[in-house]
Amino acid sequence: MVEGYPYGLGGWGVPGIFKEGGRLMVKHWKLLAPFVFAFVLPTALVQLAEVLGISWYSGQSPFLPPGPHPHNHALHVYSKVSAGMDADAPLPPTPSGTALLVMLAVGILMWLLASLAVASIAKTVQYIYAEQDEDPAVIKSTFQSLPHALWRLLLTSIWIFLLTVATIFTVSLPFYIIAWLFNHKHAQLFNTLQQIFLSVSLTILGFLFLLSQEVAVLEPHNYGLEALKRSAKLVQEKFLASLIVFLVSIGVGALLSRLSTVAGAYPSKLPHWTIYIFAVLLAILYLVYMVYMLLVTIVLYFSSKLQYDAEDESLPEFRYRSGDNPYTPLVVPAEN
Repeated sequence: MVEGYPYGLGGWGVPGIFKEGGRLMVKHWKLLAPFVFAFVLPTALVQLAEVLGISWYSGQSPFLPPGPHPHNHALHVYSKVSAGMDADAPLPPTPSGTALLVMLAVGILMWLLASLAVASIAKTVQYIYAEQDEDPAVIKSTFQSLPHALWRLLLTSIWIFLLTVATIFTVSLPFYIIAWLFNHKHAQLFNTLQQIFLSVSLTILGFLFLLSQEVAVLEPHNYGLEALKRSAKLVQEKFLASLIVFLVSIGVGALLSRLSTVAGAYPSKLPHWTIYIFAVLLAILYLVYMVYMLLVTIVLYFSSKLQYDAEDESLPEFRYRSGDNPYTPLVVPAEN
């Protein structure tokens, strides 16, 4: 018999959710490992390749010929500003068509790997919480179920993309109109305000869609736009916990991204080979971060779902006891 839901999961707060993510990662590593190595590890390797690519591009690689722009604009300006010198430098060349295609291919690959990681690990946690007999073929059956989950995730991602574009257009249009009416006076002020409003709007949108992938994977009838609506309801059910998970995920992710950029592009006084050691350590850290935060988000989903479904008065035929499997309705006695 696998575990079933931890006692009182629906009422857990932030500490319990983060602790449960770590517990699942350690205790059930054998179940998670095949999916981590198949999908999360390649994502970390792409991150490693990005760091090494930046290093090569900026001409710091001791094992490869100098990159096409060993004194790229960003590095040149950063060095001069740090030294208190004039930051004037020639602009870097416009990326070629080949470079844009490579960037697009890498973006698609990253989405595919991330989606498969979410689907496989979410299904694994669902199996752990399912309160059923152990299944020796659970890893194989999970792999076999991924194409269907991937299709639901694709439709959900398309809706996220469309709503993101619509939000950018809706927020930006008034500022363009105002700038036009003022004959482009105070353009810098309007641009700054536009960026602030746009950042706030997209952050709110990302927060509301925090659990959309888990919904699309674990609730077969809720995908696409329905997954986004369901996610918004679940994050409001656990607002504080969802907000903290969201902010931690963004903060740590941004920090790791910044470290990778600095490692590859900053002209360190240390030997060049230290970049490679730092890149490998950063890739390992990125791997652990991805697995842990994914587990925390999945635990948040189950906790929010348990609490939301228990309070949903629109489904009177389903009554859940604390700790019961919410997918199994209890028998409601017939009225005399």
